[in-house]
Amino acid sequence: MSQPRLIIHAGFHKSGTTALQESFDSQSDELRQNGIIYPNIGRKAHHHIAWALSGRTWGWNKKGGEKTSRREWTRIAKAINSNKSETILLSSEFFSEISKEEINTIFNDIKGRKIEVIFTVRPLVKLLGSSYQQYLKYGITADYVSWLHSVLDKPGESKINPTFWLRHFHGRVVAKWVEVLGAGNVTVLIVDESKPEFLYDSINQYLGLPKDFIKPQKTGSNRSLSLEEIALLLEINKAFPKERNWSEYQIFIRNGYIRRLTDEVKAPSDARKLLTPKWAIDKGNEIGSQNKRELLASEAIIIGDIESLDSASVPEGEVVYPTEISIKHIAQGMVGFDKSLVRKLPLSWIRGNLIKRYRKKVRAQILRSRKQI
Repeated sequence: MSQPRLIIHAGFHKSGTTALQESFDSQSDELRQNGIIYPNIGRKAHHHIAWALSGRTWGWNKKGGEKTSRREWTRIAKAINSNKSETILLSSEFFSEISKEEINTIFNDIKGRKIEVIFTVRPLVKLLGSSYQQYLKYGITADYVSWLHSVLDKPGESKINPTFWLRHFHGRVVAKWVEVLGAGNVTVLIVDESKPEFLYDSINQYLGLPKDFIKPQKTGSNRSLSLEEIALLLEINKAFPKERNWSEYQIFIRNGYIRRLTDEVKAPSDARKLLTPKWAIDKGNEIGSQNKRELLASEAIIIGDIESLDSASVPEGEVVYPTEISIKHIAQGMVGFDKSLVRKLPLSWIRGNLIKRYRKKVRAQILRSRKQI
């Protein structure tokens, strides 16, 4: 009998990963019936498992960022080892950021199971704008052109977002996994935006499932921000008080107001899109050519048109930020606060605010009593 499989969908970022995770999670019962376990850890993706391996902080370091215990990996590894027959599927684009040593940890901790990894990848040029928007939702205060210079002037370095190159030297990332797992156990799927069905057809085939089994889910759209919305969020980030922490930003800005806009509010028909300067497109394709060569050299299994990685195009032009945005559009976003987000506020934050309120109330009572005297 063949060994059961552990399949890790390891990214890359901005290549349809969130859409696939929505599908895996929504169809987890159907997957189980077909011998594939997509573990339920209380979230649609398995980011915390990847963070447990890498030690990555989610959020702002020293300002309320979330640190995941290594025990998260230990627990899931134990659960995987206790299952002797079914395929286990894990999905998080943050697996693309782990080191070779941490890949070896997976290989050594998982027993009696064939370990495979699959990457979904888009041309670097096509993910520049979307990556900037994701980092913008993380609180950065750099405009798009400054950010582009930060990541492209010296590829491999970025003072603004050092993690960018941990993710997007695609060939180097894949080569690390090949060194540990072997080329035959590493697959790279080149996403084709002109054929939306290609991603799902290829994933179904890879998992040994019927055509149209895993399919897109009609959940939050997570659309791109319009240029007006980008300008607004950039100003919010600049104005966000430095003494406030990640939990407040994540709950009220990232997962509150901004998520409401991207998931539930359509952009106005006349909304402008973010344009990318020609110099950045040329540089992105130059690095895409390097990624292509390194992917071919890794001898990983390639599915799709690898030639697209260094010949991509996106809307081109200079970025001119608007200074106005529709009041009606802003109002739609502001009323979208989800009360359930309050449950995610850290107890330390709630306790601190309750103490401040209590002290303020006591001081007010003392002042009132003195006036009466």
